[in-house]
Amino acid sequence: MLRTNQLFLNYLEDLYEKKERKEDIIIRSFSKGERILTQNATPSKVMLIKEGITKCFFVEENDKEYIVEFLGKGEIIGEIELIRNISCLCSIEAVTEVTVYAVAIPYFKSLIKNDLSLNNHLLEVLLNVLSIPPEEPLISSCMPQNIL
Repeated sequence: MLRTNQLFLNYLEDLYEKKERKEDIIIRSFSKGERILTQNATPSKVMLIKEGITKCFFVEENDKEYIVEFLGKGEIIGEIELIRNISCLCSIEAVTEVTVYAVAIPYFKSLIKNDLSLNNHLLEVLLNVLSIPPEEPLISSCMPQNIL
């Protein structure tokens, strides 16, 4: 299954158009088969896929490759590593020609602190990773039924 996130893509496109400093968000292209992020490396930017399809995978100690998922338009990569201050959990490779919005880490950190829209998009992404359906109220899954 190919994951996409049109709302996040729309948000970042708007942010890109309105940005004051050109170096905060740049557009980068990757050829088919090119690594975008490498497992155990430190990401230099947080990226959002503008066009194309990527493969998210990890390699075990026995050199077996396990595909986690395929990511398309609007999917963000590198955010978990930034938030947790860790190296890349998986490798991301271009399956087709891929274009991304590459966001400078200091700028992304400032958005986390100051931009509620970004935080809402990130929360939605993390809930999708946890497979919590959007229609499921979060509070009801945490509270005893007799309280509600």
